[in-house]
Amino acid sequence: MSVFILIVLIIYVSVNTYIILRGWQMLDMLGRYRSIYLAVTLTGATAFFAGLILKRVIDTPWTDALWSVGSWWLVVFLYALVAALSFDLLRLALWAFGKKLSALAFDWPALKLWLFAAFMTGLLIIASVGYYNGTRAKVYTLDVVVQKNVPGYKKLNIVAVSDMHLGAIYARGHLQRWIMQINELKPDIVFLVGDTFDDNPAPVFRKKMGELFAQLQAPLGVYAVTGNHEMMGEPVASMQYLSQYGVQPLLDTAVLVDNRFYVVGRMDRSAKGRKTIAELIAPLDATRPVIVLDHQPYEWDAIAAAGADISLSGHTHHGQLWPFSMVTQRMYEKDWGYLQKDRTHFYTSCGIGAWAAPVRTGSRSEIVLLCVKFS
Repeated sequence: MSVFILIVLIIYVSVNTYIILRGWQMLDMLGRYRSIYLAVTLTGATAFFAGLILKRVIDTPWTDALWSVGSWWLVVFLYALVAALSFDLLRLALWAFGKKLSALAFDWPALKLWLFAAFMTGLLIIASVGYYNGTRAKVYTLDVVVQKNVPGYKKLNIVAVSDMHLGAIYARGHLQRWIMQINELKPDIVFLVGDTFDDNPAPVFRKKMGELFAQLQAPLGVYAVTGNHEMMGEPVASMQYLSQYGVQPLLDTAVLVDNRFYVVGRMDRSAKGRKTIAELIAPLDATRPVIVLDHQPYEWDAIAAAGADISLSGHTHHGQLWPFSMVTQRMYEKDWGYLQKDRTHFYTSCGIGAWAAPVRTGSRSEIVLLCVKFS
């Protein structure tokens, strides 16, 4: 593990050196004032890596602040890298034709300064729109029909959310707003489909966010499964904490709800020794509807073969920051949205929160309202 961290650190430092140096070279005209630029960028780059490590082992408002500052560097880092690479590719293309980029401008230092200002303006716009996308959840409504008869039920309203990433950044204000939105949808049942916590659950405990979950209004209950971020933190403590406030954890187990349908909650794929989906579904009454909660959208063929009627996932964030959405589209069978395989309805949510900075440029935070009809 120490070797892996060392390799990651070397890559991180190398790429940061590249983009910070490119920015430094664009600011010739600022003279000694370039030191301000250097101080800001080095602070951001250092805060990101330090916050990423420290937030998992130390729980104080200071580590919250460090990670909050550092997390925004991820946005700067990504789009500065895109801009620097694009700039260098243009220089390379001109060099291939025997020209220099600096020769195309009458006042090259001034033009570089204007280009830097244009980049910063664009970055500010991207970050502002991304912040709105990452903190103001839309409601996605999906109607599905399950070909099973459920006496007394014609329709079931399910609200599913994933990837809250509660902790240092997403805190009480965000959670309060989300719970109000969920209650306005008047759900029969609510599912928390993993990554409710962001690694270390201590900030959630310290900020007493659990009491807000008690405000959820769902007559058939609220159920939660673990995600990979719970597994990186303290999964048992996290799930026990939720259970104190009316949320029922499902850890590789199935529960019969209202004596009418099953909810099967899987441990995250990263958990050692988790049960197969066949082991979880085989003992159940096949005449009743089966809803599977599985944080990471894998093993869909196995889920369909086991006889599940609905399977809900999250995890992907649909890339969260462009252009990562193009990567997740190739990694998963369906990284965001609805897919039907045989008689099983699958939905992968892009999530309600975000990792690191509360910014989304490749997707929009969402709450999923699943309107299920039985026939």
